[in-house]
Amino acid sequence: MSLFAIIVAATFLVVAFAAARGDAPEKWCAAIIAAEALIDLALQFTIGPRSFVEFDLSRLLLDLFAASALIAVAMRANRLYPLAIAAAQLVAVIGSISALVARDGWSQAFWAMTQLPVVLQLALLLGGTLMHRYRLSRVGPYNSWSPPQPRHVQPG
Repeated sequence: MSLFAIIVAATFLVVAFAAARGDAPEKWCAAIIAAEALIDLALQFTIGPRSFVEFDLSRLLLDLFAASALIAVAMRANRLYPLAIAAAQLVAVIGSISALVARDGWSQAFWAMTQLPVVLQLALLLGGTLMHRYRLSRVGPYNSWSPPQPRHVQPG
């Protein structure tokens, strides 16, 4: 079985588990990761497989979209692991930017920096969802999102 097939299968399994057993932050992270994977697969089937020899604008835009969405979830979630998922996505963004800046000799680094963060993200999402289930069994329902901070009004 190829690495690609293993990552696709792991993505499907972890996303399905997080969507079925997680609460709102897990479901949002799962949806973002699934959307990125589906859009990436659609692009590969329509424009052909990606070459990691040169910069790919569609890869950068997709990674930027996912990073923005994951950062938004991480900033509101009442959990720590979404911060790590967002950080892993930023590694993918940096990989695309490095391929844009340094065009020669970066194909293996470009591949590693844009493709391997998903493995870390899947492990974090799986671990975060498992910990959410454990916490639910221990303490019962709890807030999925951090409460909004009160706005401080400066006296007049």
